[in-house]
Amino acid sequence: MTQPSDSFIEKFAVDVKFYHALMTEAFEGVINEGVSKYPVFIFHIQEVTVGILIADRHQIIGDWSVNISTLEEFYIKGLVTIEQVDEIKAKITGSRPQYCCLVLTEDKGNMIFVPR
Repeated sequence: MTQPSDSFIEKFAVDVKFYHALMTEAFEGVINEGVSKYPVFIFHIQEVTVGILIADRHQIIGDWSVNISTLEEFYIKGLVTIEQVDEIKAKITGSRPQYCCLVLTEDKGNMIFVPR
């Protein structure tokens, strides 16, 4: 039997392709403006207080709202440990760079890495 959070993750995996252009633009903006080398996307259906809203699910065709944040903000707010910071940096800028996404579903959060 599929757990409720698993179904949200499966839905995210299908839906994320519709957000790819937005993710590319926001990622490059954060990098090019010198804000951070480590952008993090937050996909959510509830209100969040981390990052800046770049897509509101009530105003777009899509089920997810998206905020963009940075790995630095995640560390400062205690959302990741210093050990996790190093792991995430390696995935964002590694030999196969990926987008780092925090997918919030109900009362859980999952870090998911999406190929760029």
